[in-house]
Amino acid sequence: MSTETRFARVLFVLVFAPAGGLFGKAVAEGAQARPWWPWLVAALAWLLVSGVISMAVSNHADEHR
Repeated sequence: MSTETRFARVLFVLVFAPAGGLFGKAVAEGAQARPWWPWLVAALAWLLVSGVISMAVSNHADEHR
């Protein structure tokens, strides 16, 4: 496995794993008739912020090759 592939997999996990947990928390809260939308907003915010950061890091790594 190349360094770039390993780096891409780590970024993929760091972006999507926490978002999946937050989406799961939203579903669990909704099933208990509690407010679920704050968890959904948190998951979407996490996806946007961490996605932008990971793309910036990835582009920065590409420029230095």
